Amino acid sequence: MKRISILNFKGGVGKTSISTNAAHKLALMGYKVLLIDCDIQANASNLIPLKDRKTTTLTHVLKGEATFEDAIQKARENLYLIAADMNLDKAANHIVISGIKGYKILRNATKNLTGYDFVIFDHSPFYTAISESALWASDEMIIPTDLEPFSVEGILKTIAKLSETLGDLEHEVAITGIVPTKVDQRYSMSDSYYKSLLTTFKERVIHSIRTDATIKKAQSLGQTVFEYDKSSKAAEDFSKLTAIIVAGAK
Repeated sequence: MKRISILNFKGGVGKTSISTNAAHKLALMGYKVLLIDCDIQANASNLIPLKDRKTTTLTHVLKGEATFEDAIQKARENLYLIAADMNLDKAANHIVISGIKGYKILRNATKNLTGYDFVIFDHSPFYTAISESALWASDEMIIPTDLEPFSVEGILKTIAKLSETLGDLEHEVAITGIVPTKVDQRYSMSDSYYKSLLTTFKERVIHSIRTDATIKKAQSLGQTVFEYDKSSKAAEDFSKLTAIIVAGAK
């Protein structure tokens, strides 16, 4: 089983888009996937309509009020979800107060999880105790980034913070890749920022996700791009990214 964090400590770079669409594509390929929404905004949780979601969420798991099994629910065939809620900040506080035991909850729960091929953590853009807990439970990470001024500097800061955190935890998490998102080849500056990423991070830069209205339209309906339009550019891009994830898991 591979446990993968999708993170960048910046908002609006496509973390949830990658988390939900890669998770669904893996499920469509026949893999059993657990998606864990670690963001108080709960955007990944929208794969299940609010009225149909369990009242037991990640908050209850992290506070020791429920087990993983209590919170897991089926989102699609082969795709399962632990939803977030607006009280995740209280769970973060509980982790800090609980100390090492609190930080290990996700790690221990996923290590004891059977029957799944992938666990995907959709991170908040804010660095919290939940970020640390999810990282400690992860084997790999994917770092999405938009192509804007200071994108390289932002990733370098993220990697520096991650290195500090993982050093403190004495835990290694491999970087599967840096994923440029919202790539629009009509704009020359996008190409310039992309080349800057390649110059700095070289082979760590993997398949890009192009700008495609399908992504937002699908999200607004609580769908993935594979449900909204499986022939879209976005579906093609997420499929290629997922193939890279699968290849790395073998």
